[in-house]
Amino acid sequence: MAFTLQDTLNEVKKNTPPLFYVFFAESLLQFVPAEYRDRPLEETGRDVMMPWGLPFPAKELVAAANMILEGDRYWELIPLWEPGDFTADTNDLHSVCLMRVKDSLKGVRPVVIVCPGGGYENLSFDMEGVQTAMRLQKEGYRTFVLNYRVSPNRYPSPQLDLLFAIRYVRAHAAEFEIDPENLMVLGYSAGGHLAGSTAALCDELAPALMTELETHRPDLADRLRDISGKPDKVCLCYPVISFREQPHEPSFQSLSGGDESLRDALSIEQRVTAGYPKTFIWTCADDSLVPPRNTECMKEALERNHVPHKCVIYPQGEHGCGLGGGTSAAGWVDEMAAWMN
Repeated sequence: MAFTLQDTLNEVKKNTPPLFYVFFAESLLQFVPAEYRDRPLEETGRDVMMPWGLPFPAKELVAAANMILEGDRYWELIPLWEPGDFTADTNDLHSVCLMRVKDSLKGVRPVVIVCPGGGYENLSFDMEGVQTAMRLQKEGYRTFVLNYRVSPNRYPSPQLDLLFAIRYVRAHAAEFEIDPENLMVLGYSAGGHLAGSTAALCDELAPALMTELETHRPDLADRLRDISGKPDKVCLCYPVISFREQPHEPSFQSLSGGDESLRDALSIEQRVTAGYPKTFIWTCADDSLVPPRNTECMKEALERNHVPHKCVIYPQGEHGCGLGGGTSAAGWVDEMAAWMN
């Protein structure tokens, strides 16, 4: 059976395994009042507002639950840090994994690792993860979605998760039929900060990554030691960039725990160098959650350092529009793919 918006939150919770919480952050459920937990999810999505001003993502919850029912026909989960003790419903090393989205593509292909947004508090795994991965397959990419650590984990935990994922995918290039020299990381919102900061800090964080690998994955440490964690390309979608100029303060607090000594270090526009990867960056002019000035700061940093880039500010779409359907950003994937190629 498939879930619909006529099912209730309690029905979905009762009939899905813990793996469900890889695809839909358990922390989001705390915002659903008790009186709505046995009402149709259609009502919950209409009436319940999240603290950041968006409706409860009822459609995403249903999509995530149905994804579990479809099982491994469409995806494979690859635990990273703790493969022998994988626990999907915890926010620690046990839950970090790559979702490999299966495809029918032939031959060696470019590859993208998608980092969903969520303010370093949770992950929008469906719309800003799986849906994006499936759309990018139409552009010829083999695709992965990263389930990375968020709060209460602090920097550099998410960045180490992405660095590990990049090296892991490259190390398995033959198995996955991907070009290890044509790897893109794509991130939305705080996931954009994760993608952008990891590209800037990959060399700086390499020793910490190796220490963690030697502790938790000694079976992979030697194999991954000399593999680069720097992406070849970066795509940043309505990203969090600066923690100095018009910052998205909740993302900074969640990532740093309020450590002011990290404010400059984690402002990506201050970490861009001439060796930064080729970058496509976009946002919407009416974004009221993450100020468009973040995107402008990054554009200016890329220009100063003569990094190949394209920046697009679409007139309308607000924050969290994902693939942009129904907004002026609807064509961003086509525009990005054409420019990257």
